[in-house]
Amino acid sequence: MATTAAPPSTASGDLEVLSGLPAAPPSRPRVLLVGTALAATAVAMGILGMVALYLELRSQWLTSESQWLPEDTVLPLTPGNVAFLSLLMSAVTVAWAVYALRNDDRSHAYFALWWTMIFGVAAIVDTAYLWQQMNMGIGDSPQAVLIYGITGAHTAMIGAGLLFMLVMGFRALGGQLTGRAAEGVNAAALFWYVTIAVYAVIWYAIYITK
Repeated sequence: MATTAAPPSTASGDLEVLSGLPAAPPSRPRVLLVGTALAATAVAMGILGMVALYLELRSQWLTSESQWLPEDTVLPLTPGNVAFLSLLMSAVTVAWAVYALRNDDRSHAYFALWWTMIFGVAAIVDTAYLWQQMNMGIGDSPQAVLIYGITGAHTAMIGAGLLFMLVMGFRALGGQLTGRAAEGVNAAALFWYVTIAVYAVIWYAIYITK
């Protein structure tokens, strides 16, 4: 009578094969978040450095002159205040987006990201309206160069933050940024918070103290 031989055990062979595989690469937790923090800090320091130069020149100017801004310059407070209010409201909506994605609530996350971008665009529009009202050309005076340079750099920072959130929104749409994997939107929110903090300094240094 024919007998069927049992197949040889392959457990030891599998272990030998697996032992020859290269080790898994070390995990790099929060790479995007750390990189965003460094980038946001660098951009913020650049803009705040220009603000410091603005304040220093204004202080030196006022030691010999009675007025810092040129005679015909108009620097209305309303556009700056509205832009600041828009950014403050966007801080709430971006926090809402982060919370919603961490809880796998995509519908509310998309809604919150949408409103965050609307508030950001509103801040850009308010700044552009302020430029139109100032009655001052970019190269008319050192004051004009600094004001346009500072506010223009911050407007570019807002645009970068909006683009960052738009990319993260598309990634969330593909299901990549939910639950514990929501690092991307956390990084975008961090950049946005730094953008708002920088604007608070600009708002006080340029629009309030004038």
